[in-house]
Amino acid sequence: MKEKLLRLKTKIQNGTVNESEKEELAAFLRNPRLETDEYYTLDNPTGYASIDRPQKKYYKKGVLEAEYPKMKMYDYLYLRRKKHLNFTALNYYGRKITYDEMFDKIEEVAKAFKQNGVKEGDYVVITMPTTPESVYMLFALNRIGAVAVEIDPRTSKEDLETTIIESKAKFIVAMEDLSPMICNMLNSNVRIANQVNKAMLVSPTISLPFGLNIASNAKDNIERAKGKKPKIVTGEKYISWHDFVRSGRGYNGLIDSQYKENDVVEIIYSSGTTNSPKPIEYTNETFTAMVRQVELSDTVYKERDKNLDIIPMFLGFGSNNGLYVLLCFGLEDILIPTPVIETLPQLIRKYKPNHMLGAPIHMKVLLNYLKNDGRGLEDLSFIKSLICGSAHLATTIQYELDDELMKRKSKSKVGPGYGQNEGGPTLSFSPHAFREERRPNCSGLPLPGTIISIFDPQTDEELKYGMDLEGEIRYKTPCSMKGYAFDKKELTEKYYKNGWCCSGDLGKIDADGGLYITGRITRQISRSGFKFSPMEIEEFVLKHIPAIESCALVGVPDDMQENLPVLYYTIKEEQCENAGIIREELIALCSSLKEYKIPYDYIEIDKLPVTKNLKVDFKTLEKQAEKDLTIPSKKKVLSNN
Repeated sequence: MKEKLLRLKTKIQNGTVNESEKEELAAFLRNPRLETDEYYTLDNPTGYASIDRPQKKYYKKGVLEAEYPKMKMYDYLYLRRKKHLNFTALNYYGRKITYDEMFDKIEEVAKAFKQNGVKEGDYVVITMPTTPESVYMLFALNRIGAVAVEIDPRTSKEDLETTIIESKAKFIVAMEDLSPMICNMLNSNVRIANQVNKAMLVSPTISLPFGLNIASNAKDNIERAKGKKPKIVTGEKYISWHDFVRSGRGYNGLIDSQYKENDVVEIIYSSGTTNSPKPIEYTNETFTAMVRQVELSDTVYKERDKNLDIIPMFLGFGSNNGLYVLLCFGLEDILIPTPVIETLPQLIRKYKPNHMLGAPIHMKVLLNYLKNDGRGLEDLSFIKSLICGSAHLATTIQYELDDELMKRKSKSKVGPGYGQNEGGPTLSFSPHAFREERRPNCSGLPLPGTIISIFDPQTDEELKYGMDLEGEIRYKTPCSMKGYAFDKKELTEKYYKNGWCCSGDLGKIDADGGLYITGRITRQISRSGFKFSPMEIEEFVLKHIPAIESCALVGVPDDMQENLPVLYYTIKEEQCENAGIIREELIALCSSLKEYKIPYDYIEIDKLPVTKNLKVDFKTLEKQAEKDLTIPSKKKVLSNN
């Protein structure tokens, strides 16, 4: 299969594909979901999700047996988009870049990397926001067989140094504003100075429309002259983007490496919500299989639809689901390089996107805007899908946002899903028919090629679905990571057990295969000999007190009770004047819980802290709780316990 596809790809590029080969390509790209109206049935169920796959009754026949691409991710994108090269691929502040232009730029960048000594198997560290240049580099490195190591530009100097050393990168790319850090690193760290041959500093203004580009560069020059913005470092080891691209024009050698199954193409870092971030290896199959799974499920993506791309490329959800999948479907991807939270409604008003992938915090911001203001968003009929990942979305927010969308003529409902960076990263999603049934706290169904089941984490015994049994979520997916990078073999072996990926998350599966996340194994609170999941209390509070916008329960170590649960919560803006009443309601509500689950204290804050990946920062809250429980007014209470 792969040899045929590679030959086809070469012929397509040369314009020499004959009719029989076109038919062969069409057969490979066919979608069995569109060829029948018959659905799978569940015969002779065993009670085990790994065997029965109870969710299959929502999928059309042929879907579960479909083939998955075995080819480089760039080649798969090229094959899918070759017919419509004049469609817009990227929209950067109003500058529209067609697929044809994008592929040309990718080739230019691939030649430039080769000309600058980057070889097949090399690692290139990239610490950039999402810009057209970031997109070109990811695919260009895939063409030549090198690996993109994506790092958050907000990463500390120490962590960046560690990544560069571990990856043995000889070529690094950073946004211009990081030039002082890069310069300091190359001047002070002898090991990195000897290892790195080139550092490219890239401005996010390069691909702006002409007028914006001129104005932005003029502003930057003024700020540099005033010392408000760092000057761009120059020297033998430094190269600008324009010089880099120009250098590639002198390269006349081969560009494309051969496809090898399970080759690493990108490294991203885990969120580090409960532990230190870990480097995760994505393969070609991680990307291509995700496209195939989305295609085989209940997708509403159509060519020329617009997607608001607010998830950074240095996150797995961003580079895979938020960029690659959408380009394979022929969408116009509106790139937003800066972090987006409060400005989200304005972006939706400006671009009128048909699709958006976001985190719970984005859903909260949009809901608050629609309920309290809503100007410019009275008609949301253009929204076809609103997908929420990254963390668990509270049911109250999901359903309230569904209602607001319906009021504004959108036929879409929020589609919560579940995933892990290690899993590619999406594992489950709520298809339209499933969302119509309104299953509170459900994170959807496993994607067509993914198997999810629940296991007893102590005995490794698979638990039956549909019986409200809680255990560790384990899965098998064609999008799985290859492993943890940079010789972290022990971590990789720990993650896999008996052929299953061990998520570390707790959950349940209902009779129809719906997945429910109930907590994290490492995020359980032990109190007086009992263990419970904080998520259970958080959902309970949000369900019964609508005035509370968000909440998080953390444990503070205690000599007598093991841990003291502390509930942090935020109040909706329009309810702030009722803060005292809401606190009393909260205390009264929680008094109905089992004694060991009742929070020790209730603390109102303006907003919950979040990580760089937009998940609630429980580590910060735990540290804050330790401080809050040692203030003089509470010392006496602590001593009485």
